Amino acid sequence: MSAALIIIDLIEDLAGPKGRANHCREQIVTRDVIAHVNAAAAYARVRKIPVIWLRTGFADNYHDIPRHSPLFNQLKHIGALRLNNGGCHWLAGLEVKTEDLCLEKKGLSAFAGNNLLAWLQQHRCHHLLLGGISTPLAIESTARQAHDAGLQVTVLQDLCAAPTEEIHQQSLETLQNLGEVMRSQAWMRG
Repeated sequence: MSAALIIIDLIEDLAGPKGRANHCREQIVTRDVIAHVNAAAAYARVRKIPVIWLRTGFADNYHDIPRHSPLFNQLKHIGALRLNNGGCHWLAGLEVKTEDLCLEKKGLSAFAGNNLLAWLQQHRCHHLLLGGISTPLAIESTARQAHDAGLQVTVLQDLCAAPTEEIHQQSLETLQNLGEVMRSQAWMRG
């Protein structure tokens, strides 16, 4: 069974020091998420496991935003997640390589508004290793959709963050119903 490492929304607006909606920033720094992500991505590349980076981003006029979403309308109101400004740039320090796949998404799930599922099926990737932010929103949403699509899910907990450690831990408890939850070191040793 082939795997893919999926890293979600580690972008300036959502986690940068001056991000417009950087509620997870403190936990990303405290938990050293960037270092863990870089180590896992480097390991995946050596093992020929695709590394896929996803970021939420919209047109400057937000014509492509989910219209009835309170969350995305609030982000629109504060001018966040426009693809043509610096808010959708990857966080400083992330080692995104040219051989990695970078996709945009139009919702919480990594599968929203793109061809990720078709790409995974075409490349016979049946096991998703998930990291990024936020654990209770994008990670849970992606895990649910992957689970329902028949994919194996592993959440690499030290590659994820939420606004607080308590919210992160509560989300990990929920995620155990959808797949395996482990530290990246355990996955790399396995």
